[in-house]
Amino acid sequence: MTQVIFYVVLALYVIAGGLISRYIKTKDDFYIMGERGSTLLIVGTLAATYLSAVTILGIAGQSYAEGPLVIAALGSFGAWLGTLIAVIYIGRKMKALGCKTMPDFFEKRFKNKTVSIIALIIMIVGLLGYGVIQLIGAGLVLSEVTGISFAWMIVLFTIALLVFCALGGMYGVVITDTLMLFTMLAISVLIAPLIMGQAGFAEMKALAETTPFYWTIGGAEQRPLGWSISQFLVWILFFACTPALVSRVFPARNDFVILKAAVIGVFLAPLMQVTVFLAAGGMQVLQPGIQDTDNVMVIGFLQEVPAALGGLGLAGLMASIMSTASTLFVLTGFALARDLYENIYGKKLSEKRSLTVGRYAQIFIAVLVCIIAIMRPSAIYWISIYAGAIFAVGWLPTVVGGLEWKRMNSKAAVGSMLVGSLTFILIDELARREFITLPVHIDSLMISFTLGVITLIVIGLLTKPTAHELDYYYKMKKTSLSHSTINSILSEENGLSKLKKQYRQTMWISLSFIGISAVIWGFFFVMLGL
Repeated sequence: MTQVIFYVVLALYVIAGGLISRYIKTKDDFYIMGERGSTLLIVGTLAATYLSAVTILGIAGQSYAEGPLVIAALGSFGAWLGTLIAVIYIGRKMKALGCKTMPDFFEKRFKNKTVSIIALIIMIVGLLGYGVIQLIGAGLVLSEVTGISFAWMIVLFTIALLVFCALGGMYGVVITDTLMLFTMLAISVLIAPLIMGQAGFAEMKALAETTPFYWTIGGAEQRPLGWSISQFLVWILFFACTPALVSRVFPARNDFVILKAAVIGVFLAPLMQVTVFLAAGGMQVLQPGIQDTDNVMVIGFLQEVPAALGGLGLAGLMASIMSTASTLFVLTGFALARDLYENIYGKKLSEKRSLTVGRYAQIFIAVLVCIIAIMRPSAIYWISIYAGAIFAVGWLPTVVGGLEWKRMNSKAAVGSMLVGSLTFILIDELARREFITLPVHIDSLMISFTLGVITLIVIGLLTKPTAHELDYYYKMKKTSLSHSTINSILSEENGLSKLKKQYRQTMWISLSFIGISAVIWGFFFVMLGL
């Protein structure tokens, strides 16, 4: 039953991805789906990033062992604050400037090859390291529970991803992400509540008696408040500038779509994550003493719910892997085809040729990722330690400085990106090898982020921006996505009434989800006595 559901869901994704290819007529369709993304599609592709394999496996395992609030209390909510920054602030501003990829911003803002190349290297290393290690880890788990060999599992994933990434580009990723979201929601709104119901809220609450501090922010390990606050800040920085979130804004139809998607996305972020962490606490009641805690939710899928729901849970885990991997495929492919080949090398391509190059880049990345995942070289595990967070230290100061500071220039950008990235690796390696001891509750990411910001400010004050950098700064300050959206709607027939309707919808959605959130989280607070 489990394998049948696994193959059926995988086939559905492939078929959907293949059908999408007929809508790809221009390179804008391929890179930003022709800016036709509706609220449903943007919500789908944003929310699909929240429930990664790391969430279902690693963090759920930590919640099982130490207590659900260790990450849920501050970490998950730091994630949705970071999501707001990524979508409402950075994503909207870049979209208003006509960026089709995040490296587009570095190219447009600085017109400097060194800046563009460093930004591109950070992106490729970050995406490859973060995506491949998730593919390997979750592939190992799925191969074990389905009986499919690990190598064949990776090949299956690669073929499926190639269909909707190489043929459909961002169009394929957004559509399939939305389909995958409904599979992932089955874990959060069906399976997780079922596990909690079987465990019983009273029994879950009583875990604090057998495992002291289980329902506290510090958890069973009694982690100090400073550690929790540092996790809160780290998650904000991590999510604020990750291409996986920011790039999801570019296909949106207009500013109202982005605002509505952000509201619903902020609701779904904790819903999809925290319910899984609470269910992991329920597993502590149902099956205490699980040694391999990374498999807690998988054991729940296979042993604590009906077979059909268990298969759906594994399909949700598969969807979380494929959503992450599709982001890796499509954005790294875009980086090679558009940002490196077309922009940095200055190749002027026709629409047809640009599509062909984009698809070849996707195939190259797919083959590379497949080989790395199957071979599992030790270097990829080392890279993965730094890959996910490198955007926070390498990109975020430069992006915010580039958007907001008049004196920001290419020299400051180069200095900040290099200092932030290299000190992050250096400090963390020295701390891991016990050559240095970090201040209590201070993460190496926070130190490197601070050093990157200081470097940017010092170099910016000591140097001057070029004429292009000044001109582009003033252009940015005159560019607003909200203004262009309003003007576009007003230019339509009955534009004023349509504009009022959009405002009413946005307000209604905001108030509705505030109310729904109060009911859901109020219920959990009361039932668990938090």
